[in-house]
Amino acid sequence: MYISKDKTFNTLHEYFDHIAETLHYPRVHKYFKADWVISDGLKIHVDVYEHDPLVPTIVFIPGTAIYALCYGELLYTLGQEGYNIVGFDPRGHGQSEGVRGDYTITEIMKDATNVINYAMERFNNKVSVMGSSQGGIVAFYMAAKDDRLNSVICQNFADLTADETLQLARHPRLFKYLKMLIARAGNIIPNTQIPVTSYIDLEKIPVPYYGSAKNFMDSDPLALKTISLRALQSLAHTALDKPVEQIKVPVYVMQGTADSIFPVSYTQAIFDKLTCQKKFVQFPGKSHALLHEDVAGVVPEVLLWLREIYQIQSPLNPPAGDLKRK
Repeated sequence: MYISKDKTFNTLHEYFDHIAETLHYPRVHKYFKADWVISDGLKIHVDVYEHDPLVPTIVFIPGTAIYALCYGELLYTLGQEGYNIVGFDPRGHGQSEGVRGDYTITEIMKDATNVINYAMERFNNKVSVMGSSQGGIVAFYMAAKDDRLNSVICQNFADLTADETLQLARHPRLFKYLKMLIARAGNIIPNTQIPVTSYIDLEKIPVPYYGSAKNFMDSDPLALKTISLRALQSLAHTALDKPVEQIKVPVYVMQGTADSIFPVSYTQAIFDKLTCQKKFVQFPGKSHALLHEDVAGVVPEVLLWLREIYQIQSPLNPPAGDLKRK
């Protein structure tokens, strides 16, 4: 049984149907098959859209506190355009095992590695990793770690050890002084949970119908309301496997110019350090909820990148489908 803010649902499918009806988008969850990947002994939930075993795969990592099917419309649309999709809920998130909200960036990278292995075994070695917000950071970190990847696609990214990253916190000046305290507290009381809203201003992220990301997450039975000090510690101290300048995996970055969490200047500064094949696309006036509010604008840009990476000369022909926006 799943309880949202105002309703009770017997199954997740009933809840996802309710969300689709509420937000006026198609019931795309029915096109995905659920599966599991083992990571550090935990069952990691994956949602798989299979287009064709021979085409490339997009492994998708969701943002802070949410799960892969929150991005169902985007993922289904990309799948229809000729790609296999493997979205996963990191440990402690969504339908995956693990203590709720208790994780580190390094542990999510382990989950990502195991899901990438799963995708390569199930389909083929043509894999790009895509992530949003915290997932975009993890995707970027995977580019520094796993040279098997054909590319990474990041909606926002970060170098978590750089001083400039302080400006991403809800209260930058306060976080500067708390960073050392968090490091100590994360070692002494690592499992203590704190509200997600204490470091991310969810009220400034617009979400259709709900008004804000905070309202959506307050009502969603799978969304995290808190994370552990250990998780926050990792967001303040985890280092890339190699310097930004040494990353070889091609990197695509996108963000809205009205993003209230990631300033464009911050993203541009990291992007400028990259020496690999790269591309930075800005979406005028769009917010941190870019992948939800502008699927129609995001998908063509991502497809251009993927066709360049995989040297596809003309658009792939998607199968006939019955997906229609209401």
